[in-house]
Amino acid sequence: MNKLLSATALAIVLGATAAVALADTVAEKTSPPAASSTTTTKDGLVLTEAQAQTWIKKTVYSSDGTSVGAVTALKRDANGKVSELQASVGGFLGIGETHVRVMPDQFRLANDRVVLSLTAEQVKTLPAIAK
Repeated sequence: MNKLLSATALAIVLGATAAVALADTVAEKTSPPAASSTTTTKDGLVLTEAQAQTWIKKTVYSSDGTSVGAVTALKRDANGKVSELQASVGGFLGIGETHVRVMPDQFRLANDRVVLSLTAEQVKTLPAIAK
């Protein structure tokens, strides 16, 4: 009887593991394109609406590698060209944060990260914008 229960328990565990692996595979195949699929033209960074949305809430890093905030919006023109990035910087858990505008020549999107061409100290001097 113990062997039957052990074999049944093992079959359940193996079946659950296979189901989780299958679910992960299905999720990978149906997930949206990676955020790093961006197009840079001679005129600047161009994103579709879906691509722009994948960058919202991503961490923003300064040029010296410090996490300085998070993306709150990517403004685009009618052709999809990014005209500005808006981010919340400073603060803790949403308290005391400042919303700032970062121009396209001040950041790059790379490897699922937003990296500024500004140091953490320079980020503190960016003018605040109304949210």
